[in-house]
Amino acid sequence: MKQKAMDTKLIVRPIVGCLTHSHFWEGPCRAGRREDMTNEAEAKAADAAFAAALETLRQVSDKVELLPAIDARYDEKFAVPGHVWEQIEEDIDKVDFFLCMNWRIPRLERYRKPVVILQNGNEGIDFAAYCNDIGVEAHVAMNIQDFNETARLLWVKKAVRNTRALVLTAGGQPTFGIQSLIRDPEILRQKYGFEVIKLPFRDIIPYMDKITDEEAKPIAEQIINGSKETKVNTDWFLNDIKYYLAAKKMMDVYDCNAFSTACHELCTSEIPQERKFTPCMCHSLMKDEGIPSGCEEDLNALTAMCIMQYLADRPAFMGNPNYETDELLRLHHAVPALCMNGYGTRPLDYKLWAFTGQGFGGKLQVDFAQNHANTVTLGRFNPAGNTICLKTGEVIRSEYDSVYCSPYYFIQMDDARTYMHNLARFGHHQVLIFGDYTKQIKALSKIMGFQVLEG
Repeated sequence: MKQKAMDTKLIVRPIVGCLTHSHFWEGPCRAGRREDMTNEAEAKAADAAFAAALETLRQVSDKVELLPAIDARYDEKFAVPGHVWEQIEEDIDKVDFFLCMNWRIPRLERYRKPVVILQNGNEGIDFAAYCNDIGVEAHVAMNIQDFNETARLLWVKKAVRNTRALVLTAGGQPTFGIQSLIRDPEILRQKYGFEVIKLPFRDIIPYMDKITDEEAKPIAEQIINGSKETKVNTDWFLNDIKYYLAAKKMMDVYDCNAFSTACHELCTSEIPQERKFTPCMCHSLMKDEGIPSGCEEDLNALTAMCIMQYLADRPAFMGNPNYETDELLRLHHAVPALCMNGYGTRPLDYKLWAFTGQGFGGKLQVDFAQNHANTVTLGRFNPAGNTICLKTGEVIRSEYDSVYCSPYYFIQMDDARTYMHNLARFGHHQVLIFGDYTKQIKALSKIMGFQVLEG
C-alpha cells in the first residue's frame, strides 16, 4: 500500500539570517554602542543567534523533518554569499518550505518555494507581505507554538496531496445513493492534489477469493474476543475480514492509501447476500489504522474525512443526518472507529452486532459517551468541492438498532433546522470528529484554498 498520508513528513530547510556589518558606523538605520557594533562583536552576536535558533528547533513538531540549518549571514551589501546559496540549493527538490529565522534572506523568493518566517516583528510580516504579493506563499510565526500550528496546517495540505483513494464503483453518475457527490474527481486532483482511481466494485471479488481462513481468523478472533457482546454469526464474520484484507491488497496493487466503495449498487448485485459480508467493518478498521475510508463513493465526505482526520489526528465517523428538533440532530451509520479520542489512545469499548437480520455483516456498536469530550465537529464538502459546511454540537446519547445502519448518535446543537437547510447545497453524509476544530479548519481553508460555511 502507498505510504499512509498520516506518515508524511514536512521537509523543512531552516535558514538563520543575520546582518553583520563590515565595520562600525552610525546613521539613520543604525545606532548603538561602538563596542557592540564592530564586525567582531556582531559576528559573536550572529554565532549566539544561530545557537539560539538551533535550540528553538528542538521544539519543532514531529510532523516536520528538519534538514541541517544554514547560517546565512551577510553584510551591508545585502548580498548572501555564493557558498550559502549552494547550501540552500542542496536537496532543494525535497524541500516543502523554507523556515527563515532571525533576519530576512534577500532574494530567497527567487526559488518560488513557500516560506515561513519565525520572527516576532516587522522583518517577518514585511517579507511575508512581499512574497505573497508576488505569488510566493508565505506565512509568519510569532513564536515556536505559532510555527508548530502553521506547520500542522501545511502538513495537512501535504498529507491531502499525498492521498490516493481507491474507489470501487458501478460507474453511475451520479450514484443512486449519493446524488450530491463530487462527480468529477479531477476537481480534487487539480485543487488539492487528492487523487482518485475508480475501478468496478466487482474487481475486489478475486482478491477476496485469495484470502484464506488462516489469514482472516486472527483478526476476526481479536475483534470477537474484544467485544462486550457479540450478536453476529462468527463464521460469516470471517467474510467481513476477508473483504477488508482484499481491499488492502487492492490498495497495495494500485498504490492507494484511502478507500471507498459503492454500497447500494454492491447490495443490489446480491454479492454480499451470496458471500455473507458487508463493507462496514472494513471502513471502521481502516480508519483506526489512519486510513481514510468512506461509504458509498462519497468523495465529498471522503475529502472532509481526510482533512479532519489528518488535522485532528483521530479517526472520523460518518453518517446520515436526521432532524429531530430545532436543537437536536441524529446521525447514524455502521462505521464508528475505536480510537475516536485520538491515535495512540485507549480504544473504546464496543459490541459486535450484525448488520442483517440473517446475522451476517459485522458492525461495531460504540457508545460515544466514552469520549474525553462531548463536543463534536461535523463537516462535508459541496458537490463543487470548493466549500465545506461546518457545524459543532454535543453528543448527548447513543442508541443502537439490531439491524441496518447503527449506532445512532444524538447531537445537541443550536438551530439544527437552519443547518439542515444549509445542507441542501452540500448533501447528506456528515463527517464527525470529537473536539471543536472550527478555528483550525478555517485557518486551513486559507492555505488550501477552500471556503467555509458555518452551519
